[in-house]
Amino acid sequence: MDEVLLLTIILAAVVLANILARHVTKIPLPFFLIFLGILLAGLPVYKNFHLDPSTFALAIIAPMLFNEAQNSSRLWIGRSISNILSLAVGLVLVSVLIVGTGLHLIYPVLPIALAFSLLAIVTPTDASAVNSIFEANPIAEEQAGILQHESLFNDAAGIVLFDMALTAFISGTFSMELAVWTFLWEFLGGLLFGSAIGVVIVSARLFLIRYNDDTPLIMVLIQLLTPFLVYLLAEKMAFSGILAVVAAGLVQGSERDKLRLTSSRMQLVTSNVWEIVSGMLSGTVFVLLGLSLPEVITAMHVSANPNFGVYRLIALGLFIYFLKGIIRLVWTRYLLKRRVKTNQEWRDSMVMALSGANGTITLSLAFSMPNMVNGQPFTFRGPLIFLAAVVILTSLIMPTIFVPLLLPSQEQNQPRFRWVRRMIQAAISDLVKEKEHAAEAQIVIDSLQQQLVLDSTPNLRLRRQLMKESHAVELKAVQKLHADGKITDDELTYYTQFLKLNNFSADEKIWKNVMLRIRFSLHIGKLYKNMDRAQDAFLTAPVVLEEVYWREQFQKHGEDILPIEQVGFDAVMDFLKNKSGDSGVETNMVRRFYRTRHRRIHGKDVDADIVYQMFMRAFHSEYELIQESLASGKIDSALAEKLQQRISIDEMTYLQNMELFSE
Repeated sequence: MDEVLLLTIILAAVVLANILARHVTKIPLPFFLIFLGILLAGLPVYKNFHLDPSTFALAIIAPMLFNEAQNSSRLWIGRSISNILSLAVGLVLVSVLIVGTGLHLIYPVLPIALAFSLLAIVTPTDASAVNSIFEANPIAEEQAGILQHESLFNDAAGIVLFDMALTAFISGTFSMELAVWTFLWEFLGGLLFGSAIGVVIVSARLFLIRYNDDTPLIMVLIQLLTPFLVYLLAEKMAFSGILAVVAAGLVQGSERDKLRLTSSRMQLVTSNVWEIVSGMLSGTVFVLLGLSLPEVITAMHVSANPNFGVYRLIALGLFIYFLKGIIRLVWTRYLLKRRVKTNQEWRDSMVMALSGANGTITLSLAFSMPNMVNGQPFTFRGPLIFLAAVVILTSLIMPTIFVPLLLPSQEQNQPRFRWVRRMIQAAISDLVKEKEHAAEAQIVIDSLQQQLVLDSTPNLRLRRQLMKESHAVELKAVQKLHADGKITDDELTYYTQFLKLNNFSADEKIWKNVMLRIRFSLHIGKLYKNMDRAQDAFLTAPVVLEEVYWREQFQKHGEDILPIEQVGFDAVMDFLKNKSGDSGVETNMVRRFYRTRHRRIHGKDVDADIVYQMFMRAFHSEYELIQESLASGKIDSALAEKLQQRISIDEMTYLQNMELFSE
């Protein structure tokens, strides 16, 4: 139960951090996650929290890298394999040797084997950290592709070098022949083993698809289990579990090439599930990093050695970061093959050097260092973990500050959102022309206008003010009817009560909704002496029930609410015509409320088939706008793809909830 509570709190922190990052875009998401992790470390339930590296690698790193790999372009990897291997193997090895030697020379207290161990874990980049930086600071496609694919492969090189260096320190001996053999066994063996298992699993999934057993439950569960199975089997055979998972993910990605448009629903569900799982896992790792920092500080105080002072270790951490950054800068400038030549090669190399961030695997390897060595406390464990943490945080801070300064300024208002509005407005403009089925067209128009509301941020205070003003306008129009002798005193009294109740429910607050449900159910039960009708009244939304209720009340007294409501409705619509401008979003919300009320109180039945046709017509209008804009060069294919995805999702949402649009 305690583990469930701990996980629930971590996931809640991931949700909160994502909300904060959406509103404070200047700060990358990882910093919110780390900060919340530090706050959680102060909770009693997280006292003496310890990150188990083996569990961490299996439960979080394996599925995360598997998803990164299956979404990677195998064509892109094939064309850039020399660059990827250059960074993932060559750069890691050179950085470990040069920076490790330099660290030992300026800090002789640290044995050279441990210096190599430390560099082996802080040199490889981290996929989730790199992606988080891209979200805040988009870089060129070629640079992003190299960095993302590098981070898939360099972890294995770092892990193998770390194991060899740590083993050499503990045993006191080093065998080059054994080291080379171990490296080849873990690196190449992991790739081959993961590829083989991946082929078997993909073949099994294709077999199930061939015999129509490709339900989302079966297929998604198989895919979710794959990284855990591959990792465990690879580790049992002393291969690199990380590289085996990456290889299996690359093979898994080939399945989409075979399926194309077949098993579309399964592919869509799988994609959505992995998007959620990946976001959840990548957020969790940074929260865990924050949670682990107190343990880092605690480990620092285990040793009283004056050479392990905090300020000295911070300076050493910065030295490690900047020296390996210089090596990375020179390496990316002269030893990478560029398909796209630019006049800013040094700037591009600097961007790539800064964007090579560290993260979760670095931290997990640091915590995997033993507590005891040859029967004695391992006094270097705390300082090494602290150094790794300094490098991680520096690698996240530096690109956040300097990458935006190096890159050309980018337009802040993303064109996608402007084109979404144009797309929706094109559909509305087309449906406004519909005269034969105006009621059904209006339902679709209201739904489209609601999309505009959700794509913007409505001012709820302004909306309440507009509702209040609209209520006053309608009440004034009805009072004029009474003053002109067109309605009776009773009609004015009952309609005033109706408006008061209507305005009360329009606020859409939960407590008001509950109060109205209780009020209507008690009244209906008492009126009809029928518990079933009272129950139905409680389960029906007040905003739906009140129009029917008041129409029946007027009819019981031999009166008609409809012409009175028509006058009030027309007055409000005229009033709202002059209220667009800066309050367009809020005005649309109020207008939609009154139109829905008007339709319901008049009891106008709509034809569900016609509503369906109107929605299809709206989606067709949106598709036409995209096609024309793409053909004329107003938008590029990347933007067109995003807009088309949005329409497809809207279509599926409508088809799954058709009954909601026919009430």
